[in-house]
Amino acid sequence: MTSIALATAADLPGLVDDDASFLAALRERGVTAEPVVWSDESVDWDGFDAVVVRSIWDYYRRPAAYAAWVDRLSDADCAVWNPTATLDWNSHKFYLRDLADAGVSTLPTEYVERGDDVSLEAVFERRGWDELVVKPAVSAGAFETRQLSRAEAAAAQPWVDDLVAEKDVLVQEFAPDIEDGEWSLVFFGDEFSHAVVKRPEPGDYRVQEKHGGSVHVEVPSETLLDNARRVVDAVSAHLGGDPPLYARVDGVERGDDFYLLEVELIEPELFFRTDDDAGDRLAEALLARL
Repeated sequence: MTSIALATAADLPGLVDDDASFLAALRERGVTAEPVVWSDESVDWDGFDAVVVRSIWDYYRRPAAYAAWVDRLSDADCAVWNPTATLDWNSHKFYLRDLADAGVSTLPTEYVERGDDVSLEAVFERRGWDELVVKPAVSAGAFETRQLSRAEAAAAQPWVDDLVAEKDVLVQEFAPDIEDGEWSLVFFGDEFSHAVVKRPEPGDYRVQEKHGGSVHVEVPSETLLDNARRVVDAVSAHLGGDPPLYARVDGVERGDDFYLLEVELIEPELFFRTDDDAGDRLAEALLARL
């Protein structure tokens, strides 16, 4: 019988509720599927046929432990999805530069390496921006992320200096489009599954539900779907393999173009609760690869 570990965080030992339909779909197909805490060093990953990374939502707070775990999975005698090379690449947001170089539309961004000098006032002047967002390259859920106006640059400079002293950082032009909604388009392999639009609370830019954001089921246009597919294709081309088992393409529409904010390949919420068949689709895509 096929045995699959669904990697999760210590404070989510039973996975998140949203993944329940995927877990049920695997078990209905005769698969032994169980949540397993990624940071539990006693786990023998060789004892599973496959590991599917799901709700490891604390990984960015423990980057050294996460890197060591990915190395363990690389050496383990089991399949891993998404593959460890993908997990490694996608954990650091400088991957956006790779996709931009491949022709994917991304927000104008300055990539600041740890220890470099960066002046917010100089960035505003050079770029001509009115607002920007500062975020660590290893982060999730708006962790250590701030939206700043030109008038706030001087007061925020000490915070930025402290951040850059410890971490690689992205300084991005603020996208006001996000107030109208951020698309999340979910793909299993190279097949589109379903989509939602996440909207922030009025006056905020953070779309996560823990920050007051809301999720709405909407149907993307064919133009939007084509743009999202190009992101998945660019990921596959860059990594030199099959399409990711799962990918969540997040971004905003501007006319006929789509600006990528993130492509989530590690532990994205896949919004199974918004589509009754999504869990079955991912289960079938997974078993087809075993």
